[in-house]
Amino acid sequence: MIRLLFAMVLLALAMLFGPVLANHPGYVMLVLGGITVEATVVGMILSLTVLGFALWLVWWLFQRLFHLPKISFSFLRSRKERRARQALQLGLMAYARHDWQGAHQAFQIAHAEPEWEQLKQVMAAYSAQHAGQPMLANQAAAALDPDEPASWDVVADLLLLQNNASAAVAYLTPKAANIGKDGKLGRLWLQVLQQAEQWQLLLEQVPVAIKLQWFSKADWQNYRFTLYPAAVQGLTEKGLFDEQAAFWQALPARERKSLAVLLGKAGALAVQGQAEQAEKLLLDNLSLQDLPLAWPAIRRIPLGRSVLALRKQTQHWLRDHANHGHLYALLAYCALQEGESEQANSAWQKAQQFLPAFKAETISG
Repeated sequence: MIRLLFAMVLLALAMLFGPVLANHPGYVMLVLGGITVEATVVGMILSLTVLGFALWLVWWLFQRLFHLPKISFSFLRSRKERRARQALQLGLMAYARHDWQGAHQAFQIAHAEPEWEQLKQVMAAYSAQHAGQPMLANQAAAALDPDEPASWDVVADLLLLQNNASAAVAYLTPKAANIGKDGKLGRLWLQVLQQAEQWQLLLEQVPVAIKLQWFSKADWQNYRFTLYPAAVQGLTEKGLFDEQAAFWQALPARERKSLAVLLGKAGALAVQGQAEQAEKLLLDNLSLQDLPLAWPAIRRIPLGRSVLALRKQTQHWLRDHANHGHLYALLAYCALQEGESEQANSAWQKAQQFLPAFKAETISG
């Protein structure tokens, strides 16, 4: 629209001044030594334009043919701007080297030059946070555009890094309705609610997350095993879990009946001292195919000595899948629950052998 208006303004000016120049073109006379050049004003402008284009074309061809360096007009910039550009380069280098204090100072200097202003402010905030100066980090984040969703992401993320999830919830709650399809900010919003243990509000956001596709299908399959066990168990421990509640009924039926939810119910039963019922619920719904996704939630269920049936089922699966790392991990979990630490360590070593990702973990951690 703006381009159309600009074109119409140019056309109007041409219609207004065109006849004037046609009837009274004026002229320019240039005398240089013994050479005299006379032309109308319009002709002179056109001639200079063509000459300038020809010179630019010749220079462009010479650059390509002989790889000549580009002409720099950096000497025209002010000393302050040059210092800011140099500080930006030094700040990026310091950030890459994890020199957080030096990076923060450099980005603060680079902020004097207006180009990439928001990027410099964000980098300064994270540099201060990594340098152990959360106050400076929050000050830098507060200077960002408060109406820009990217700024919300930075402020909330810094609060999470400072283990202040409740402040992050208070900051993002008024903005939650405006997250829209910003998947990164949406996922951060759910993470903030989970760390703050705002389980009901977290579950109320699940239909929104599914509708707006904050997660891919594969990522959602993984995330639900992080979300539901913690939420269901957390609500149950507070006496707030009710399957007839509006926030629960608003969830898709597939979500309410998922294995991830059942793991949360099993965890709640175990915490309440009903370990046998928790084990039965686990056995009735757990399949070998679901074990890799369910494992992080299972290892946090305190079944105690009520793992005999689960241990037998694990050993039965191992007869046909002797190189399954997660089965050995489950066997180690059962042994640990029964207090058999040597057997737990032996099974865990086999789990690490078949699944090297376990080498960064311990069976008790």
